[in-house]
Amino acid sequence: SPQRSDSPGGFGSDDDAPQQTNNAEKVAELKKLSMARLKEMLKERDEKTGGKKEELISRLLKPRKPELLILRARRKEYVPKVPSSNAAIMVALLLNHIPGTQGLTKERLMVLAEETGVSKESMSGDGSSFYDGWSGMKQLQEGDPALVRREKGHRYSLTTQPPESAGVAVANALHILAHREDMCTCGNPPNGV
Repeated sequence: SPQRSDSPGGFGSDDDAPQQTNNAEKVAELKKLSMARLKEMLKERDEKTGGKKEELISRLLKPRKPELLILRARRKEYVPKVPSSNAAIMVALLLNHIPGTQGLTKERLMVLAEETGVSKESMSGDGSSFYDGWSGMKQLQEGDPALVRREKGHRYSLTTQPPESAGVAVANALHILAHREDMCTCGNPPNGV
């Protein structure tokens, strides 16, 4: 069965001719597998399992999600999807707040989250419903550990403890994923893209 690779192309990269051959070989190898096996492989990577065989193979050829996001999903812990308003809020906090300093206000955070490009929807909503990009903030503040904390004066920051699963770590993983999906507009791709 195909092995995971940490190369930018997931199972292989298209950067040069030998890699293209390798990618074609991986596609041929994956085509031989049953739909059940492909779905099993996708589930292990916390990827969508629906669709035609070609779509499943395409997802398997993409780079693997950061492990922290996969582990959180397996443990049934909340993982903001990319794209989403919650992912945009977390990436905005990661890029614009220095841990240990005063958090960001809701108003500033909404503007910064919109600027990330990590949400498909407008952070201010479409005017036809009560939903806006802030609607999921409660979800970010729940859990153990919470991903975002509210400070005095209604200011917000990413949690920093425990380091391996706090809001800062999850936001960094979401930032990597947003760049892999060509969504983040910050112009500063993190390591791991």
